Formats: sequence, structure tokens, C-alpha cells
Amino acid sequence: MTKNYIKFKNRIIFVHIAIMLIWIGFGVRLFNIQVINRLNSPQGIKVESINGLRGNFYDVNGKNLTQNLTFYRIGVHIKKISNTKNLIDELSSCTGTDREVYIAKINSGRDYVELEKKTNKNCQQLQKKYPNALIIKKSFKRYYPEDNLVSQIVGFTNIDDKGISGLEAKYNKFLEPVSGSKLSKRNGLGDRISDPTLPTEEAKNGADIVLTINKEYQAILRDELILQMKKVGAKASMGLILNPQTGAILSMVNLPDYDPNSPNDFDIELQKNKIVTDLIEPGSTFKIVTMAAALESNIDLNDEYNVEGPYNFHNIKMIEDSEPHSVLNVKEILAFSSNIGTIKIAEQLGKKSIYDQAREFGFGVKTGFDSSTEPAGIFREPSKWSLSSMHSIPIGYEVSATPLQIAMSYAAIANGGFMLKPYVVEKIEKHDDTIIQNQRNTKKRVLSQSNAEKLSLMLSHTVENGSGKLANVAGWNVAGKTGTSKKLIDGQYSEKEFISSFVGFFPAENPQLLCLIILDSPDASRNLHWGSMSSAPVFKSVMDRVINIDKSITISRSNKEKLKNEPILIQKNLERKIEYVEMPNLIGKTVRDAFSELKRAGIKPQISGRGLIVSQSIEAGTKIEKKSICILKAELKE
Repeated sequence: MTKNYIKFKNRIIFVHIAIMLIWIGFGVRLFNIQVINRLNSPQGIKVESINGLRGNFYDVNGKNLTQNLTFYRIGVHIKKISNTKNLIDELSSCTGTDREVYIAKINSGRDYVELEKKTNKNCQQLQKKYPNALIIKKSFKRYYPEDNLVSQIVGFTNIDDKGISGLEAKYNKFLEPVSGSKLSKRNGLGDRISDPTLPTEEAKNGADIVLTINKEYQAILRDELILQMKKVGAKASMGLILNPQTGAILSMVNLPDYDPNSPNDFDIELQKNKIVTDLIEPGSTFKIVTMAAALESNIDLNDEYNVEGPYNFHNIKMIEDSEPHSVLNVKEILAFSSNIGTIKIAEQLGKKSIYDQAREFGFGVKTGFDSSTEPAGIFREPSKWSLSSMHSIPIGYEVSATPLQIAMSYAAIANGGFMLKPYVVEKIEKHDDTIIQNQRNTKKRVLSQSNAEKLSLMLSHTVENGSGKLANVAGWNVAGKTGTSKKLIDGQYSEKEFISSFVGFFPAENPQLLCLIILDSPDASRNLHWGSMSSAPVFKSVMDRVINIDKSITISRSNKEKLKNEPILIQKNLERKIEYVEMPNLIGKTVRDAFSELKRAGIKPQISGRGLIVSQSIEAGTKIEKKSICILKAELKE
């Protein structure tokens, strides 16, 4: 021990004591902050998320198409479990999940594991028993109360409530809620300490979306399609109901469909809204293009054409009609769906006229319903047509379109000549009570009012007297057209599988509803592949039921029955100049020659059979009034 140490001993001891006291003070302070009470430290404040509700879908009448069910997410801090066996037993008893599932997750080696992602069992009472080990968070699961009914329209969400299909995906940014938050204080042991002064930010629910879909219409259309598929042996079907005056879609069905509550149990192909995404060859429903072009080119509805088959089209193909006729006027050509007559009118009009009218009707152009999923279809420019295109395109081949495109072309006729953009969302109602209303699209005129009315009358005649008879709704004027097209399989047209269709609207005087029916591969062996036999009856059965539930469709009831009881006004003493012609001898002549001779004479022929004329209803040499009708019979001679 040195003299210096002895000299400064007291000072050294004082410094040591001072340093020790300082460190003890730091320790006490640190212990106080870290363990005893962390209230005044930011480390003791925890931010907890508050979940809002996802917005819901409603039909046009305010009926729920989706719901949010309350579910719970359960997790556990492994190291904080005081009695693992008891916790597992109690949790298994609460949720109904096998305890072995929980044991496997707890033995995963992680510090924190999620035992339940979404359970509807409320086990929050266990959180009080295991406050530090067990974490239970309330969440919400999407539920579709109508199951399959609107599955391909609305779509579904994933387990994290994100839209991944249909309108759920398209409008996810509107439907998603804005999460809120709240602050909570915890002490050094992790226990929560109440403090009402801490701020809270409330969650904001997602926007609700009101659709134009009518749930009752949807159920009727789906029911009738299911019944008809079984009846005619079809593989699949599609149906669409819309308001032709606005473009609002009231019902849209694709069968088979799927249940959005368990989408993984179904083929992913069934999630597609094929009315919007899939292409078909329209067949005879496309004949309105040729007829509209004819009217725009001032061809008279009473102009007659020889439609005797088979018609040799430029030595390329022999064209025949499903129902043979000899002479038909323009209105009858559409009514009886004559391929020969339609092709002859198209040849008279030329490629450009057909092409321009088809484009005006929206073929080869997206409807604008959903630009991300719908195709434009296939409709080539006239420069790319072959000679055979003129016998295919006018009757709906070498053309592909979505069912929605076909429906919208008929809507343009129903509403007086305007092309509309179809839509299914009526309005979006946000959490702050602001409403985003669907903006009505600008109408584009594609057909004159006069010609739209004439075409509507032609389609009414088709239902009343032609191929659409089975679509007739008693007491109403219905306008529509049947279609039958061969399916293209492995690059060749099938003789056994067909697409059967019907498009119609009513009341024809002031159309309020338009309905498209498509059946895929009805049984051709039973002659059910024709649109007139399989699809037209569905239109009738659907509309019969719709009329019964929707009393708003009453203002345009047909006046047919009233007209029968009204007095007929007779004007007397009106002079009319009558022109007479001599009936020629047609026995032994071909149908074509007989037709030509009668037309020159101003006599209207009605010819049955093929080959040479064997009888005529008016004797040769007889003086008859011009425009009289002569019935001819033809037979094939050996």
C-alpha cells in the first residue's frame, strides 16, 4: 500500500460509492421502465387494427346477394402456454376441430402459430383464461345466400376477403373496407392497461353495390333452362334478359354453374360468364343483318324471291332450306328462315352493305360491358371474304360473336334503332353516404326509326306465323327470331351437334324485355336441335312466369283481341280500276320457268313440290285479276 493510496483512500472510496450509486440508479430506472411500468414509454403502446365490413351486393329491388358472417382467427404464443394439454382440450371442445390438428400445429417449432383462420365458433371466453398465450381476432367471411343463382355474375372472394372472380374482383377497390385502429397500453408483463384518453380511428365499411339484376327473374330463367336442358338433352345453356330501352341486364344465367361458397369443389371453367366471354356462330339470328341492310337499301318487304331448292351457289355449294318453299317475299324469307332467300338478297346488296350493317349492329366490336374479359368476336373485312363467304356470312357462319353481342343487336331493333352499352351495376353507395350512379351511355343510331319498326314487324310475323311460333305468349305481341348453327368440332362442322337459339322481345309495340335463349347440343336424333323446337319454348315459359310476378308489364298488352270486336268501317262507292291478265299454261314447265312466267304476268304463285308442274289451280286462258294467287303443284318425273 503506497503513501499516495493512503493519502487519497477516502476520496477513492467516495468515488467508488458514487459510481455504484449511479449504476444502481440506472438499474432501478431501467427496471422501472422495462418491467414494473412502461406506461410512459412508446414501447408500452400497442396499435390494434379494427376491421370494417366488406360492402355487399344487392339486386335491383334491394335483396341481398351477399352477406358478411362473423368469424374468428385464433393464434397462440407457444412459450406463453402454461398448460398445453388443457388449452388444446378446451379449444377443441369449443371449435369442434380435432385436437390432433392443434397438436401438430403447436409442435411445428414456431413461436407463434395460427390454429384457426376462420371459425364461426366464438371462443373469446378462453382468451380470459389464457390472456397472454391465446390471441383471438374477430373477422368476417363472405357468404352467398343464393348459392349458385348469381355465381358467375357476382363471383367470390378468397379466404382473406379479396375478390378474385366476377364483380367481386372487378369492384374490389370499392367493396374493401378501410381498416381502423385503436391504441392500448401494456405493462412490462404484457398485461393491457385501460386508458380512455388514447385515440381510436373507426373502421369504414366498404361500399354497397346495387345491381340491375332482378333476383326473381334470375331464378325463373335458371329454373326454366334446367328443365329444358333435361327435356332436350342439352349439354349446357345460356339465358339473358335485359331492358332494350336502357341496356340494363336483368338476368344472366350460364349452366352448368357453381356454388361460390365452395368454389374449389367445381371446375374452374364454370366460373366464366360465358354470355360475355365465349364466342359462337350466331346462325339464323344473324339474318337480321341482311334484312336491315335490305331495308336501308330500300328493298320492299313485298319483293318476292324464288327460294326453290336446292340452290346452286356458283357451283360451290348446293343451298337448301330446312322447310322447302318456292316463292317468298322478304318478310316471309325472315319468318321461315329461308337460307336461299337470305343469300339471294345478300348477293343483291353486295359485300359492303352486309359488312357495314353488321358493324353497325356491333358485330366484331366489344359491347363495352367488360373490356378486360369480353372478346370483340370475329368478323372479317370484305377484302378478306372468299366467294363462299357470301353463302355463309348472311346466314350466320364465318362470323363469331358473344351471346351478349347478339342480344344487343336485337335491342337496337327493339328500341327504335339505337346501339346501347349493356350494364349490370346500377349504383355504388359509399360508406360516407355518397352515391356513384351509373352514367347512362350515349345512344348511337344504327338504324332509322322507320326501318327499325319494319324489322320489328317482320320479327313479330316470324313469331306469329313462322319459325318462332312456340315462343308466342298468349295475349302479347312478341317479336323474335330462331337460330340453329352447326358446332365447329376439330375444324369441321358437326352433323350431330348444334347450337340452338332464340332472341325475342315484347311487347312488340313498346318493348320492355328482351330475352336470349341458347342451348348447347340438344338431341338432334329427336329433331330437337332446331331453335324453333328447343329454345323458342323456353322464351315463352320464362316470359309467362315473369308476367305473373311483374305487374309493371301491363301497359302495352296486345290489342289483337280488342280489334276483333271493333266495328269495321266500310267505304262505299269508291271506284277502283281493275286490271285483268290471262292465265298462262304452265303444265310441264319447271318450277323456275313457271315462277318467272307468272311474275311477268303479275300473278302470285304458290308452288308446292319440286320438278315439273303437274297441276294449276286456275285453268290456262282464264281472264283473272292481276295479283291473283295461283296454286301450282310440281312433281319429279322419272
